[in-house]
Parts: sequence; structure tokens; C-alpha cells
Amino acid sequence: MPDSMSASSINLASDTEQGFFGWKNVGLLFGVYMLAVGFVYYSFNVIFPEMVTSMNWSRGDAAWGQTLHGLLYGVFVPVAAFSVNKWGARATILTGIVVLIIGCILLGTVTTTITAWIIIWGVVMSFGFALGGVIPIQTTVAQWFDKYRATAIGLVMTAAGVGGFIAQPLFTWLMGYSGDWQTAWLCASAFALASIILAAFIVNKPSDRGQQPDGTLASEVSLQDRRASAKIYKTNEHWSLKEAIRTPTLWLLVVLSLGGVMPLYLLVVHGVLHLRDLQFQPMEAASVLSAMLAGSACARFPVGWLGDRMEPRRILVSLFSCSIIALTLIWQAPNISLLLLAGAMFGAAYGGTLVMIPTMVANYFGAESFASINGFIFPLQIVVSSMVPVGAGYMADISGNYDIAFVAIIGFTCVAAVCALFTRPPVKVAA
Repeated sequence: MPDSMSASSINLASDTEQGFFGWKNVGLLFGVYMLAVGFVYYSFNVIFPEMVTSMNWSRGDAAWGQTLHGLLYGVFVPVAAFSVNKWGARATILTGIVVLIIGCILLGTVTTTITAWIIIWGVVMSFGFALGGVIPIQTTVAQWFDKYRATAIGLVMTAAGVGGFIAQPLFTWLMGYSGDWQTAWLCASAFALASIILAAFIVNKPSDRGQQPDGTLASEVSLQDRRASAKIYKTNEHWSLKEAIRTPTLWLLVVLSLGGVMPLYLLVVHGVLHLRDLQFQPMEAASVLSAMLAGSACARFPVGWLGDRMEPRRILVSLFSCSIIALTLIWQAPNISLLLLAGAMFGAAYGGTLVMIPTMVANYFGAESFASINGFIFPLQIVVSSMVPVGAGYMADISGNYDIAFVAIIGFTCVAAVCALFTRPPVKVAA
């Protein structure tokens, strides 16, 4: 009997310490998210202004591409959630990447009118990002981790910030060197193509490898980890989407999501144009967005680590407060030094919310319900946020500046900070 128990312990140790695939999955997902989302989506920040300028488009009209992109992304996210539940995250991600490659090639070859831009960016690319992006990637992480969930999500979400930080100056330089923006989109398609190799090795769930979340036996959890985990609410109940919708918690999470994403939409689409209107040079404006991406990338892992040790909602209050300060500085744009600081501060705040909100969804409603519930939150988040680019664009066309847009976004971020204080674990409502 002792020999048998010893052999069993050795096998379990091998599986949990050496054979656990969760952290390898994190590495694969990191690479996919960096190449397919970081390099492709955030290249938009610097390519879009060149498209508007070179083809003399109306900013408001051109912003309809991003607005339609956001609206249809909201429509396609439930499709992605359904695909994850039906065929698995890996198949969903691979399909999305193929669509992104096709879209980037079309943007770099046949986009000569504003109509083509709106259709390709608004329809094709939104479908690719929905299937190849956040929903399947975060769902995979949530299913592989429990105790280290926020840390793992933070690591993977760092990838987009890393890719975006590199993409900003890279694509700005490439457009200056080549003399056109079409080359930049073709280069983006190459980065998406490279991500397919990594995506092919993703494993959807621990059970697919005969493993458990975290890869650690309950008996191996340290006293310190137990105490840290006890401070953070994590449901043991199964929540259906119908049950979740009837709780105030879900709707507060929608507001928190909007507070994180609406400012990003303003800065991604109009940040460079806002700074160039204030006589900053194109590379200076791009550097501010690069600082934003750097701050976002640097914050995601430590915020994730912290989210495994204290309640995420408390962290969100601090993150929204930082976002308010940073948005005010970017709006007023006193000098390039403070702009770089503000960009990094906003990026850190946004990067933190990108980790904390999905962590709260998984903690409050469970990993098995994560895709379905996120598939409900995302459309609402995106539909509302998508009004920001076109609204800000038309305000700039009419008034000549972005003052009203910044005031509105800063005000809503204040509302989100207050809502974070009142977000509590859900309680099931009797039918």
C-alpha cells in the first residue's frame, strides 16, 4: 500500500508541476493576442488619421467605420460565445484570425473610398476581432485557472499592450518610409498570419488534457494562498444567463465595462487628431498613444496579481480615478512631457480594468458561464461605446475641438467609479 500511494503521488506531482498545460496555454494565448490583436487593432490608431488626411475625408463620416465596427462587434460577440460553447475556443480563434488576414489585405489593396473603408473595417474586421479576440481567449484562461485567475488573465491581456506599444511607432515609421498607408495594412496581415501557428496548439479546457484548473491539488495550496483566496468572493454556484440578468450585479458590471472602454474609443479614434489639432507633431501624438499602450501593458500583470489578493471592485475604484486624471491632462495637453505621463497613466488604468472586469465576471458567475455572460455584456458595452467616435467626430467638425467629448467621457468615468463602490456578489432571485 505505501508503495502504491507513493507512485500515485509521483504521478500527480508530475501532472501538476511538470505536465500542467495551463501556463503553456497562457504563453500561446499571449502570442496570439499580441500578434492578431495588439499589432492589428492598435495599428488603426496611426493608420486611420493618415487615411483621413490623404483622402480628405470628413472626420465624422470616416468615424462611421469605427462606429459600425463597434456595433457589429457587439452583434458578433454572442456568435463568438456560441462558437466557443459549441466548437471550442481554438477553432473560434483560428476562424477569426483567417478573417482578420483577409480584412487587412482588403484594406491594403481595394480600399479607395470611404464606403469601402466602412464596409471592410466595420463588417469584416469586426467579425474577425470578435471570433479571434477577447471572448475565446479570456474564456480559455478562466477555465484553466481559479486560484491564479486574475494573474493569468493579466498576463494574457498584457499581450495586446505589448503589441500596440510596438505597433504605434512601427507603423508610423513604415508609412513615412513607404509614403503610403496601404503598406501598413499589408504588414498587419503578416502579423495576423504568424499568430495562426501559435493558435493551432491552444488547448480549450483542462479536462481535454486530463488536468484540473491551476494544476494544483487542494492539499498543496499554502496557508497564505488560502487566506488570500478567502478575501475574494468566488461563486460555487452555477449561473445561467437568465439568472444573471435578473441581478443588479450584472448591470453594474455593464456600467463598469463602459467606464473602461468609452474613454479608449475616444482616444483610439480621435486622440492623434486631437493632439495634431493642438499643433503637436504626428510622431509626438503617436508617442502619447505608445505611452498609453506601454502603461497598459505594464499594468495588466501586476493588477492581475493584486486581483488574486484583494477584491477587484476596490481596485477598480483606484483605476477609474487614475483614468479621470489622465483624461483631463490629455484633454488640456499642457506639454509633451505631461502628455506622455498622462498617456501612461490612462493606459495603466485601462489595462487594469481590462483584467479586473472579466475577473469579476468569472468570480461572481463562474468559469462555465463566462462565455455566455460576457457574450451578453460585450454587445451592450460595444453598442454604447461605438457612439463615442462618431459623436466626437461630428462635435469636432462643428465646434473645431473635442472639448464637449472629453467633458462627457470624464463625467461618465466618474459615474463608473461610484458604481464600482456599490458592486457586490450576486444573489439568485427566485423565479
